[in-house]
Amino acid sequence: MNISFLLITTAFLYSCSAKIPKSPIVKTTEECLNYEPQKVQLEGILYQKSFPGPPNYEDIKKGDKEEIFWLIKTTEVFCVNDTKDNWAGKLVNQSEVQLVIMEPVFDLYETKKSLLGQKVIVNGTLFPQMSGHHKTEVLITVKSLEKASE
Repeated sequence: MNISFLLITTAFLYSCSAKIPKSPIVKTTEECLNYEPQKVQLEGILYQKSFPGPPNYEDIKKGDKEEIFWLIKTTEVFCVNDTKDNWAGKLVNQSEVQLVIMEPVFDLYETKKSLLGQKVIVNGTLFPQMSGHHKTEVLITVKSLEKASE
């Protein structure tokens, strides 16, 4: 068989396979994270984003209140296991998480503002989206927020 034919055929097959979308990563139950009360640690880029709030949660320009939230874009996708007492079910391919910052760490909005746009580590507990104020499928109640080592 002609060597150039083999090279051309191999190159063609490789280029075709590169265009086939890869299946989503599906992890086993043991590899997935759990909702609260399990403590978790997420790493990713911290950023803030503006969303339309009340009264209609549709458009700030049309009179809805602007709501600004902090989120983290994780460095790796993850999944969250279903629980018997949770209606959200198992979530897969998660990479964006809204941070929920409450007392006693409410001052993080001021003390950690300099971390926006940087890689951080967030420790806390996960819970599923439950209201119009929740902008991602899974959220984290923040216990600590620190800059990640480079």
